[in-house]
Amino acid sequence: MRTDELIAQLSSGLAPVKRGQVPRLLMAAAALGLVGSVVVMLSMMGLRHDIARAMVSFGMWTKLVYTFVIAVFGFWLVERMGRPGAEMTRPLQLLALPLLAILFLSALQMGGANQSDMPKLVLGHSSRVCAALVTVTALPTLAATFWALRQLAPTRLTLAGAGAGLFAGAAGAFVYSFHCNEGSAPFIAIWYTLGIVAVTAIGALLGPRLLRW
Repeated sequence: MRTDELIAQLSSGLAPVKRGQVPRLLMAAAALGLVGSVVVMLSMMGLRHDIARAMVSFGMWTKLVYTFVIAVFGFWLVERMGRPGAEMTRPLQLLALPLLAILFLSALQMGGANQSDMPKLVLGHSSRVCAALVTVTALPTLAATFWALRQLAPTRLTLAGAGAGLFAGAAGAFVYSFHCNEGSAPFIAIWYTLGIVAVTAIGALLGPRLLRW
């Protein structure tokens, strides 16, 4: 059999991917992963005791908005990663927006604080465990996102894994926010971001091993 005949035979039964199938698959995986992350947070850490009061505080909404926006851009990046040759410049560029916003807010809070308050703003009382707990909370979402990517066709596996880690890390940080009672922008900028970066790095390391097809 000639090469062109073989190619024609292999491609004869192919059908176009249904419109919206990739986002639906990823959204289903994200929902499943988030349920897992919520279960991890509730079973291992629990809700903060003053959650009702926290939901009207500026610090709580700073965490939620910061992590949610990064998760949205991370999801967009993963969706692009599942399509061979898709452009990813835009979501990567937009990631700078939440980072710049939290750094700006951190500068405002530290600029208006007394010298004696600086350690509390930066370290709070849970800096030693924050990034690790964000990472643990994110693992179910990371696993679900990897499962979804394996159903697609990523070609840049390290970058695809990093994108999955970025989304999962931000989603895990969002869920972890309901346990954590820290609310200063410098704390969020350092320790929440460190947790997200850690999960991104895990995703990048696992991508070439688990996403190969």
